[in-house]
Amino acid sequence: MGEAVAKKKPQLTGDLARLTEDHVTDILLRLPAKSVLRCRAVCKAWRDITSTPGFLSAHARLRPADVVLYTYQYVSPARRRGGHFVDVGLDVVPVSSSDEAGRRRLIRYPKAGDWFLLASSDGVLLFKKNQEFFVLFNPTTGQWAELPRLGLPQKERFNRSDREYAFYLDAPSGEFRLLCRRSMTGSGKWCILSTGAAKPRHVDLHAAEAAGITKLVSCLRTAKAPHVPLHGCLHWPPHRATVTGQTEMVVFDMSLETFHLMAGPPTTTCMLTKLFDMDGLLVTADFGMMVKHVDLWFLEDYGTRRWELRHRVASPWRSGYGIPVQPSQLLSVAAAGDKEGNIMLGNNRGLAVYNVRTNKTVKAIDYYVATSDKDVLLSRHVFKESLVQQPGFVAAAQSSIDLSLVHF
Repeated sequence: MGEAVAKKKPQLTGDLARLTEDHVTDILLRLPAKSVLRCRAVCKAWRDITSTPGFLSAHARLRPADVVLYTYQYVSPARRRGGHFVDVGLDVVPVSSSDEAGRRRLIRYPKAGDWFLLASSDGVLLFKKNQEFFVLFNPTTGQWAELPRLGLPQKERFNRSDREYAFYLDAPSGEFRLLCRRSMTGSGKWCILSTGAAKPRHVDLHAAEAAGITKLVSCLRTAKAPHVPLHGCLHWPPHRATVTGQTEMVVFDMSLETFHLMAGPPTTTCMLTKLFDMDGLLVTADFGMMVKHVDLWFLEDYGTRRWELRHRVASPWRSGYGIPVQPSQLLSVAAAGDKEGNIMLGNNRGLAVYNVRTNKTVKAIDYYVATSDKDVLLSRHVFKESLVQQPGFVAAAQSSIDLSLVHF
């Protein structure tokens, strides 16, 4: 019976049978995660190729960036539980397209104090739950993880200040880490929460505090733009130095766990900028005070900190309504790039997809995702899917997290 079943397994024929393993690997690396999972069922050879750590890491690096949307859905009376009336659906659309066909759902959760999306990094979403739990979710693998409790000092347990400042993947260990401030009074006590760890780990940031650098870092909840990981460091959008008047950026070395400053682009409106990574280069999108265009500054040489103004993109806001005029309005403005040269800029009131290789605006939309869908809000978060099996993550059925009101 076993031999009969084995004979029925699909066999590759024709051109597919003549492909080398390297050719097959190269093709599989270019496929979306769902297609890779389907290909595992074709034959054992493909399953073996797509299951190795090297393949999974390379596949994650090659995945294009998607922009995250908040979709608000009203809960029917029959489905109301826990006192909530609105669900938040997290959808994503590719940077290269705003078409409905490219939009897909990651997760849906209650719009209440229970769940709040803090950050996204390397295919994982970070939520703060009930003001004290940190929950991690990989929508591609469907796996969950928890970070250790912060463990606040007795005198600060009723202080609801935001304490989360950086979320990132530590590549050597495979751990996801959250940089937090335990004390909000006097000299802050900083720590790192890691997947797989039982408790917070203290990190010495006294030098950065003494230099005033930590005061320049916004917490995750209110940051106008996410920090950008590149070359082993996290980078924050530029700000104006009080002494020199030049622009500079805060940088956190993930290996040394130290802060320092680096030169930013010579823009005159650094308070209205967003930072992103485009194929290994740091890019600053300067929304400035200009209605007609958005400037794109590229960090040409990371070692010498040389910036160049490469592109000036026509403003996505045709009507003039929706233009960000203060930093807080950048919370719902997207700025992201992909490996095909596409850059998405804008918000619900105006969106442009610009290609730096052709120097042309590919798309310009006055009202994003159709004007009829008024319950959709563009976010500042960027998501890249990952099939990597990270340590500390388990399936939903094995998790101790209450997921009764969550759909994924």
